[in-house]
Amino acid sequence: MRALVVDDEKPARERMKRLLRAQTDVEVVGEAGDGVTALEQVARLEPDVLLLDIEMPRLGGLGVAEALPRGGPKVVFVTAYDEHALRAFEAAAVDYLVKPVREARLGEALDRVRASVAGPAAGELQRLVQRLGVGGPARRVALKCGYQYVVVDPARVPLVTSQDHYAVVRAGGEEVLCDEPLDVLLERLGPGRFLRVHRSALVNLEWLASLEREGDRKYVAVLSDAERSRVPIARDRLSDVKLALGVG
Repeated sequence: MRALVVDDEKPARERMKRLLRAQTDVEVVGEAGDGVTALEQVARLEPDVLLLDIEMPRLGGLGVAEALPRGGPKVVFVTAYDEHALRAFEAAAVDYLVKPVREARLGEALDRVRASVAGPAAGELQRLVQRLGVGGPARRVALKCGYQYVVVDPARVPLVTSQDHYAVVRAGGEEVLCDEPLDVLLERLGPGRFLRVHRSALVNLEWLASLEREGDRKYVAVLSDAERSRVPIARDRLSDVKLALGVG
């Protein structure tokens, strides 16, 4: 079993590696001190399991787990959350470990990994992120862009459009070309915040300044970004837009 250790604190990574050496069928193939490096290491090293710290700067363990490819490694979260909060992990991870990690408890978690048939479903990880993110700091999302990952704050993304085989994510005045399709990005960025107004466009409702009518039954969404972007609204999406805005 190939393991990748992810923690932003080097002493914690060293301790986890020492504990893993006692497992005769486990090989530590790498380590990472941040979430973006972890995702890059997953693509390069193809580990079977991630020992994944929850609280890390820029991109935490939940953001890493959410961005993992389908059929990717199993996830064992490592966390300092209390018992009440840990109930949320049960549906979305093979197991979780509470710091400081004990050798016997790590062995139990790895036994669960060995016995597990499949990793957590993407939808379960998405719900976990949303549940644990309530009332917390702004969530970051890692987007796969070619051979690298770019971390964005969904609150700073006014618009996502499709272009050729890519999704163009506008974030902080810049454009990021992403490999993921719009339906996946809608779920990852937040369906309560974003709305699909056209087959090729997602709009952040918090950036929607106005609706303007153009011709017979044609509407355009005008955003409050620096470009005052104008996004055509498909006729079959107009009722969803009006409903989201609470207008008749």
